Formats: sequence, structure tokens, C-alpha cells
Amino acid sequence: MRISNRFLFLVILFLAAVSLLPSKIVSANPDRSQITTPSQLIDAVNNLRISYGLPPLTSHPILMQSAQSQADYMAATRQVTHSRPGSVTYTQQLLSLGFPLAGDLSLGGFRAENILFESGPLDWSGVPPGWQDELHMNTMLSQNFTHIGAGISQGADGYYYAVDTAASTSNGQMQSTASGVLAGTTGGSSEAAGVSQYMVPVVKSTARPDGDVIHKVQYGQTLWSIAIEYGTTIRNIQALNNLGDDLVVYQGQALLVQKAATQPAPETSTPTPPPPVTQVIVPTSTIAMAFPTDLVPTPAIAETQLVEPSTSKPVSSQLLVVLLILAAFIGAGVAVWLIRDPD
Repeated sequence: MRISNRFLFLVILFLAAVSLLPSKIVSANPDRSQITTPSQLIDAVNNLRISYGLPPLTSHPILMQSAQSQADYMAATRQVTHSRPGSVTYTQQLLSLGFPLAGDLSLGGFRAENILFESGPLDWSGVPPGWQDELHMNTMLSQNFTHIGAGISQGADGYYYAVDTAASTSNGQMQSTASGVLAGTTGGSSEAAGVSQYMVPVVKSTARPDGDVIHKVQYGQTLWSIAIEYGTTIRNIQALNNLGDDLVVYQGQALLVQKAATQPAPETSTPTPPPPVTQVIVPTSTIAMAFPTDLVPTPAIAETQLVEPSTSKPVSSQLLVVLLILAAFIGAGVAVWLIRDPD
């Protein structure tokens, strides 16, 4: 009995020790949310696209090369920049490497780049704060793009990250205007920008009388950017326009983005209110001049009426005086008579 108890105690002790091993092994593994390789960064971007119902982008060797070279350049110069060595633009770099870039090449084509610096490995528990604005999100979520590349370089002060996305031509061939861009004879300041491909800002359309809101697609706009601006979803726009799962839109396309919307109230002319009456304090001596004297008596006139005595005496006062004089004479006569003749 004693042996069995000891054996049971040893078994329990062994199981308790074994139960602690997995937690130690897990804690020893690196955090999977930390991005330390380009493939992890691409997976994070593609998972973000999938969460929005978008297809993942395909990794392309030229974009991998451009992104890695940019990360290395930033680490070497300790600058977070879209500029390339030798004043070469992002578009020129892609074309020189042989990428068949789609879009208007004079405006930079359909390509975009996100760059970032972190003092330690990037923790992708969500989109980094520096990439949450519309332009950086469009780099990762644009439906115009077909391919992706990523680069990470560890410098003396931290980690430098670059994500390059672009769209290739449908036939996989270089455009005829590519030679002019490479020679620097075409392309302007917008072409040199690296954060995102040129995109006409989305301007909301007003509702029609029937409540439908129609948006005309402009250059570089996507279903994602249109849905964000109108406060709707890509799925709703696809359903309203019978697009199925198609995410491609073209310049000049008219899209129904909302139904039963309220038209803005018509502008009505508002009558101009009369100017406010300003109270003017006038000195007392000028009040009589400001108002007609037959309507508002002036203080001077009122004072004269109170102080000046009346020129006509009432009749009752004169009669009273006469009676008092007569009574005095009569009283005096009676008094004399009584003195002379007391009997």
C-alpha cells in the first residue's frame, strides 16, 4: 500500500512537471505579431486585404528588389524617405528594372509605397498608426494593384520597413511612353511622389430627385476609396451595380453608390434683417430739437408751467376777500356801538 501511494505521488509529480513544459516552450518562441521578415510583412498586408473582402496581392521579384533597396537606403542614411539615390523616381526605378507598369506613366502610373521606421521589430497587432490615413491605406487596399513587394533593413538605430505595390499591364508588356519617363522627358512632380499613385480626390455627388446617388469614377479611384468617402461598403456598391465579385472599375464609369438618399435642401433667399437700432445718448439741451414740441414736452416747458403763476384769479377767491372785509367793518361797528351804549 505504501509503494502504490509513493508511485501515485511520483506520477502526479511527473504530470505536473510535464504540464509546465508547453508554457515554457511557447514563451520561448518569438511573438508572431512581430514583423522581422519581408514575407511576414506581405502576409500582414494580404490578411488586411482579405479582411476587407479583397484578393491578396502576388509577390513580384522586381517589387521585392525595389522595396528592399529602399529599406537599405533608408537604414544607411537614417532617413525615412521615398527619394531614391541619384534623384531617380520610384516610377523610373520600376521601369528601369523591367516592371511593366500600368496607368498613366506621366502621373507616375499605378504604384505606391509605404515606409516606416521602428526602434524595434514592428508589432502588427493592427495597422500601424502611421499607415492608417487614406493614402497609406490605399497603398495596401487599392483594387488597381496586382503585385506587392516588401523590404526590411535593420540599421544602427532601428528597423526600416518598405512596402511597394503596383499594377502591371494586362499584356505584361512595357507601355510605349516608358522610354520618355526613363529619359526624364515626361512626368511631373506628381510622378515623383512615393506615398501613393496619383488619384483624383473623391468628391461626393448629390442625390438625384429619385434619391439615387451616381458617382463618376475618376483617375486612380477605386471601389475602396469611393466606398470610404460615401460611407458605404464595397459589397453594397457591387450589389447595386451587378458587379458580382468584380473589383475593377474604370475611369469615366458611372456607379450607383446609394439609393433613397435625401437631396440637400434647396437654397432659399433669406431676407436681409434691418440694421440694428443703435441707441444714441443725446445731451439734455438738444432733446427739444430731437422731438416735435407738440408731442413730447421738453423739460424746460414743463418747468415753466410749474413755476409761473397764473395771470387770472379765480372768481371765488375775489368774493371771499370782499366778504371778509365787510365782516371786518360790521364787527368793528358792532364793537363801537357796544362801548358807547352798554345798556
